[in-house]
Amino acid sequence: MNGHTSQRGDALLANSRGAALVLALMILVGISAITLALLSIARLEPLISRNQVDLIRARYLAEAGIEHAFDVLARNAGAWSQYLMGATCTAGALLADATVPHGDAAGRFTVRLRNDCAPGDDRLTGRPLDDAGDATHDANGTVLAISSGIVGRTTHTVTAVISDDHPTREPGQSVPRSELKTYNWADH
Repeated sequence: MNGHTSQRGDALLANSRGAALVLALMILVGISAITLALLSIARLEPLISRNQVDLIRARYLAEAGIEHAFDVLARNAGAWSQYLMGATCTAGALLADATVPHGDAAGRFTVRLRNDCAPGDDRLTGRPLDDAGDATHDANGTVLAISSGIVGRTTHTVTAVISDDHPTREPGQSVPRSELKTYNWADH
């Protein structure tokens, strides 16, 4: 009996060695899969960070475009209609297209200006629509500036209402910034 038990014990030992090998291979495959997944995720992180940085830069450029429009309009109060040439009630006339060189952070902004005569603009401006009936003539001292900041393949657009409470100023008159208002910013 001892010989027979010894053979059975050897057979069980041989079977458990095979099971241990299979188990070890399964664990190795599992750890390898987890490692590959983590490496894949780690490779995407710099791309995600870069996209976030580009989006923030594009937003700042769009806001710089709004500031540029504000300054141009403040320097030429009463003559806003000259900037609306070629505009329609829904599409603005180009006011600026500027490149901002700054190494790898280079970008640009474009600013379009339009009169507040499109349906629904009264909800945006809080004022009645410009009743001049002409998209190229500002009669109520309220225009919309639409600025897009562009960095690489990322674009961010900001729309702002710019208003002058004295729309009958002399054309080309410069006014203090405090007399113009920018409100209702909308990010796109």
